[in-house]
Amino acid sequence: MTATLAMREVSFSYGSVPVLAAVSLSVGAGEIVALIGPNGAGKTTLLKIAAGLLRPQAGSVAFAAVAYLAQVDPLPGDWTAREIVELGRLPHVGLFRALSARDHAAVRSAMERTGIEAFAGRTVDTLSGGERQRVALARALAQEPSVLLLDEPTNHLDPRHQVELFATLRVAAGDGVGVVAVVHDLVFAAHADRCVLLAGGGIVAAGPPGEVLRAETLSAAYGTAMDVLRTEDGRLIALPAVGKREGG
Repeated sequence: MTATLAMREVSFSYGSVPVLAAVSLSVGAGEIVALIGPNGAGKTTLLKIAAGLLRPQAGSVAFAAVAYLAQVDPLPGDWTAREIVELGRLPHVGLFRALSARDHAAVRSAMERTGIEAFAGRTVDTLSGGERQRVALARALAQEPSVLLLDEPTNHLDPRHQVELFATLRVAAGDGVGVVAVVHDLVFAAHADRCVLLAGGGIVAAGPPGEVLRAETLSAAYGTAMDVLRTEDGRLIALPAVGKREGG
């Protein structure tokens, strides 16, 4: 599998506070990777390094064309949804060139895949939080990246649109895009191709969801008792074991 992102022995600190220590991560074309772990584990920091927004103190990062969707992505309220998505073509056309037929086709495809055509002409300040999130995702897809980096993409989305989001990411992966998503939603993580569990500044487990989403592994990483259930059709559901203590 061709790697769209390769991070080797990456270390990073905020001042004197170490966050990541010798972390290595590669993402293949068409692969969906869920980056999971407790608060403060360095998930967002790792994603920002992958996007080129932060420079590691040690290690190397290699990537092709990257699109990054931040956890909080303020959008100009007086722009229409379509105009926001068109911004995704800037890396291809620059600031002062008009969009070509090829660019308009990429914008249309991104809007269709995220289901925002119905409100493409509305300004951002009239949209709900979930609608804005989908507009931001459409802008990222319009870039036609080799790797798509998402920080908490299910924020503000109701269950229906969470399902549609994952379907959209699966279509993108089917087109060869590597996807890395920071998620706290372990149900979402269970549908990824691979889970990477960060804790204590490093990767403590990585592999298919069935290998990573284990009660003992998650309990140790999150510092609280976790249960992992398997449905009749084989799906994994990981959730806090309310009333239990870790190790008890």
